[in-house]
Amino acid sequence: MRSVTIKNGMLLSPVNGLMGERGDVILRDGRIAQVGEGLPEKGEVIDASSLYVTPGFIDIHTHVYPKSFLGLEPDVLGLERGATTVLDAGSSGSDTYDDFKTNYIDKAQTKVFTLLNISKEGILRGHELNDPSKINVEACERVAREHADNIVGIKARASSSVVGEEGLRPIVVAARTAHELGLPLFVHVGNFPPALMTVLDLLEKGDGITHTYHGKPGGIVTEEGKILPQALHARARGVQFDVGHGIESFSFKTYEKALTLGFDCDTISTDLHVENYEGPVYSIAAVMSKLVSLGESFPDAVRKVTSAPAAQFHLKGLGQLKPGMIGDVNLVSLTDSDDVVADSTGDTISLKKKVEVIESVYSKGENIERYRH
Repeated sequence: MRSVTIKNGMLLSPVNGLMGERGDVILRDGRIAQVGEGLPEKGEVIDASSLYVTPGFIDIHTHVYPKSFLGLEPDVLGLERGATTVLDAGSSGSDTYDDFKTNYIDKAQTKVFTLLNISKEGILRGHELNDPSKINVEACERVAREHADNIVGIKARASSSVVGEEGLRPIVVAARTAHELGLPLFVHVGNFPPALMTVLDLLEKGDGITHTYHGKPGGIVTEEGKILPQALHARARGVQFDVGHGIESFSFKTYEKALTLGFDCDTISTDLHVENYEGPVYSIAAVMSKLVSLGESFPDAVRKVTSAPAAQFHLKGLGQLKPGMIGDVNLVSLTDSDDVVADSTGDTISLKKKVEVIESVYSKGENIERYRH
């Protein structure tokens, strides 16, 4: 299709001042052509009268390189689960990126961007930063520069199971490399060492922490029940804090405590991979449902999977309902719910609200495609 009109939906894109008012969106030749009320119909017409119309969701933490030990096909974890765009978070490194791009990124319906692992092998086997020989800075920089249209950041995992006796050293190298490239560093945090406070001190404006609310010892909330001072200082510098739910990296209790202390997330992501896509994570909408039920406003949740990640990673043309932007749109329901859902620790809550992506309308070149969930 070359033209689609989405009629009478509740337009929700806070960055554009759209907070649920009724309106139409016309997509033409792969772009958003018009946004407004009572627009003349063009091409195929979709009735969105019972749904929110949002920019396509962007999931900044997934693993969609199937040759990594966590990876699945991009469309399985992206489009099929409600994200029209995903970032692969370090599954590939300089040695494996070309294969990832040629055989998976370029063939996917989902738009896939890359956070290149500072480890040259990426996450083929795990433990990717426990030996200095696994890092080739020159190769990392070369690949990142050659593929600047797709590689939008550098990734490193800062937890004891990954770095081993190397401790903080690989993260120092990753930070220096990312900053020399002018790219954000996206850091997985978990079991220490290295200590979270030392990792945070390396980060600059635009860098990000994922698994912010993991609930393990040494995390964002101190033993005294306060936000770690280094996290407050990092936020003041412009460091971004991401959810990154994962199989063992999101605690309801930690998130609720942080929320009461005024330390909400900047972005919402899943960390979807082969071990959690059938539970407890499921999808980007499922993670949004948990946060909204714990106190996040629905408009803020939408902003944190659209315009916020697009701004952090400089994803041009994405994350807004605005003429001229890339034609990726989600049709979304928000309903009352009492479904029981689990975090990564086994704790459960009953949802209050459930977010579901009913349909994704997305661009492929100059064509417009539909995916009904």
